[in-house]
Amino acid sequence: MPPDNGKVIWIINHYAGSRIHGMEYRHYYLARHFARLGLRPAIVCASFHHLLTKLPDSAGAEVDGVPYLWIKACRYRGNNVKRVLNMLEFSARLWRRRLRPLPRPDVVIASSPHPFAALNGHRFAKRYRAKFIFEVRDLWPLTVMELGGYSARHPFIQAMASAERFAYEHCDYTVSLCPGAKPYMVAHGLAEEKFVHIPNGFDVEAAQRVDELPAIHAELFQSLRREGKLIVLYSGNHGLANALEHVVAAATLLGDESGIHFVLVGQGPEKAALETSAHQAGLKNLTFLPPVTRTQMLALTRQADIGYIGLQKKELFKYGVSPNKLFEYMAAGLPIIFAIDTLYDKVSEAQCGFSLPAEDPQALANVLREIRQGPRERLAEMGRRGRQYLLQNHTYELLARQYTDLF
Repeated sequence: MPPDNGKVIWIINHYAGSRIHGMEYRHYYLARHFARLGLRPAIVCASFHHLLTKLPDSAGAEVDGVPYLWIKACRYRGNNVKRVLNMLEFSARLWRRRLRPLPRPDVVIASSPHPFAALNGHRFAKRYRAKFIFEVRDLWPLTVMELGGYSARHPFIQAMASAERFAYEHCDYTVSLCPGAKPYMVAHGLAEEKFVHIPNGFDVEAAQRVDELPAIHAELFQSLRREGKLIVLYSGNHGLANALEHVVAAATLLGDESGIHFVLVGQGPEKAALETSAHQAGLKNLTFLPPVTRTQMLALTRQADIGYIGLQKKELFKYGVSPNKLFEYMAAGLPIIFAIDTLYDKVSEAQCGFSLPAEDPQALANVLREIRQGPRERLAEMGRRGRQYLLQNHTYELLARQYTDLF
């Protein structure tokens, strides 16, 4: 039964987005389901971050019934000093705000990746005698150290580490998107009984609003279908962590085996370099396309035969991953190639695809040859298992109910 207790939930997430403003969507969907459960959510986020596709035009507004409060933060491009300033400015301005437009909270959720949000979350929770929940979407500063090459002695890393430990020690619960992060968190100050795993998910209602693909996307897929290609899709960020250079390498290994075609959809700091590598290799079996909107995502994934997801080979990922694109693929009934080294492999668990070693182009090329020669019904059955697994475990309606057990 819904709680229907009218509790006010503040969600502080620097990088929150919405259906209107773009990524990221986790808290938008959770907030909408909180409201349906009789709670009163509000989202506090930055006026600018790199995931937004439309900037807010006011300091506050409602999006589909959810109040948003945007804290001013400077603009930046790429991972440079201005991005750090954006993070610090958001935290500093929030520190000085009383958030009077919002009703008094009963629960404050402060969400990473950067743990400075937890300092403000704890301060507000203490001021209003509210429950304090620290949500960890990425293990910062560990992520920054492993993927960015920063030393543990760097002042900024030390500041994040201090904020992280403070949050673990002072929260009522820590919600982790990574299923295996408990040992790491306990080693950094969290009491074992405070650890809760609530992963990412998919909003089933959003699947009912599907817009047509842009012409450039639709025309490519129509052409590939006519030619009988096996279409391998990657949709998402083109960053270092995504290790897409190994997809380009696999396409090079497949060479003239014209029955397989890779389609990489999205944007990111590594996209230009990847396009250059593909051009220099003279690849005819790989196409780069611009990103699509949230409401076009299902139309995109339904065009493919296989969804690909991979990450760099890093110790960081042993704690598990919860990427949104995994659930987007499952929602479309798309079998998945999962090239991530982790003990927490949802593709194997759901039996909905193929699990490969990270950073192994030869393994990727080999499995695609195998898929190409095998029956298509095998892929369809994998896709059905993935969608069923999603509906049983990863809808935002279910995840919101798990969250409310903490309130």
